[in-house]
Amino acid sequence: MLNWFYDTSLWVTLPLFVGGFVAVSCLVVLALRPAVQRLVSDTKEWDRALAHVIGTFGVFFSILLALVAVSVYENFAHTRQVAIEEAGRVGALYRATTGLEDDLGNEMRQVLDEYMHTVIEVDFPDQANGVLPGASDTQVDEFERLLRTVEADTRTDQAELEQALATFDEFIESRRARIDATALALPPLFWLVIWVGAAVNAVLIAFIHVTNPRLHLLMAGLLALFIGLVIFVTADTDHPFAGAISIGPDAYERVLEQIIDARDREAALD
Repeated sequence: MLNWFYDTSLWVTLPLFVGGFVAVSCLVVLALRPAVQRLVSDTKEWDRALAHVIGTFGVFFSILLALVAVSVYENFAHTRQVAIEEAGRVGALYRATTGLEDDLGNEMRQVLDEYMHTVIEVDFPDQANGVLPGASDTQVDEFERLLRTVEADTRTDQAELEQALATFDEFIESRRARIDATALALPPLFWLVIWVGAAVNAVLIAFIHVTNPRLHLLMAGLLALFIGLVIFVTADTDHPFAGAISIGPDAYERVLEQIIDARDREAALD
């Protein structure tokens, strides 16, 4: 079910999710209206008690939704940032190899080129499917081996090597953070509380004593529409690499095109 939700187009999942949410809320209203109309004798006392219950519940439920939505978005934004940083540090490592001797530098640049293609073509599709990527480990190990063979004869070379090693360490940290974000998701208990809260909200709205049924359905539908949209966006961004709102390999493609491929073209012309 979750795979279908994240693999299907936004234009299908959004109307189905939100429309179904509104439809269920309206059905709850229609199902409970006859019982409310029959059981409520003192409408003023009922409305006063119900207003207190709805007000108290609304505060807690709105706070829960807000905190969850903010938490999910912060995780999403952090994951996007570490992906951008990783791509930028690959570009920095690629530039750092241009001052090395031709054979070693060419070999290291070739490894970085292969790494970027592997990340774009294999890692990101794996992460979109919830699979921890490992295809690019080979290129990372090979680049580290080559980097450790670099010899620095002068102070300038030593400083450049130390900078390259520091950049490589930062690259490893960003890469690890990106890979770890594959399994990033809200705990199931949070989703249970959200869905229970949504069900309670629908029932409380149905308990409101409204004479006009169309007005009652309109009230329930509008509220359900907004809550459904909030839950949909939260669910879609809960997995950073899957869904309509997801992190793609755009930053890696830009680095590959603007730095790696561009330099390869210049080298070919020379």
